[in-house]
Amino acid sequence: MPEFLELANPNEALRTFLEAIHGSPRAERVRTEDTLDRVLLRDVVAPSPLPPFPRTTVDGYAVRASDTFGASPGMPGYLKVVGEILMGTVPELEIGEGQAVVIHTGGMLPSGADAVVMIEDTQAVDDTEIEVLKPVADGQNVLHEGEDVQPGDVVIQAGTRIRAQEIGGLLALGFGEVEVAEVPRVAILSTGDEVVPPSEEPAPGQVRDINSYTLSALVERAGGRPVRYGIIPDNAEALETI
Repeated sequence: MPEFLELANPNEALRTFLEAIHGSPRAERVRTEDTLDRVLLRDVVAPSPLPPFPRTTVDGYAVRASDTFGASPGMPGYLKVVGEILMGTVPELEIGEGQAVVIHTGGMLPSGADAVVMIEDTQAVDDTEIEVLKPVADGQNVLHEGEDVQPGDVVIQAGTRIRAQEIGGLLALGFGEVEVAEVPRVAILSTGDEVVPPSEEPAPGQVRDINSYTLSALVERAGGRPVRYGIIPDNAEALETI
């Protein structure tokens, strides 16, 4: 085996390997739900705000915060219930002084309201009136339009390996497809006159090929696509023809 006696140190081998890789990754448009562990090629810029409208984070009553100031169990505030916001609808009513509207988690805040009292902090007097047992501040229990994301924000940077939470964020912004790097193919081969397939019983002096399978698994875990070329004998000409 004198033809294989000139060995490169690890740094030289790595440099040679990297120099053989030319250009940038090729782009591929993929459905967002299929992009787990893929690498994003372009910055994702928000086209719209998130949340897209002011919404409540709790079940309760949409109110004007100033109507609840000073409320306590011993001296509750009294508000008139003037309606209910149904989920998935745009409120058509406007809250006035001393009024409240039933609202459910995620519901759109009606005009005139600037806070939400949790249902646990209220007591029903009858079908049209509630006691408020705890005050709320302006904006309490509310997510304002664009509080999480503003139009034009870079929400995910190029080079990001996409996780489950990125998939959710992309879909929330309406991105049904995104541009990701094509999955790299990695050629793997085992060399050695003594190497035999794992399915064979090694003769004296022979060993089963495990390296190509171990490396293939590592390539898959890293996001690549392994291409196994089998076992190549200790022959420079055979290697050069691969």
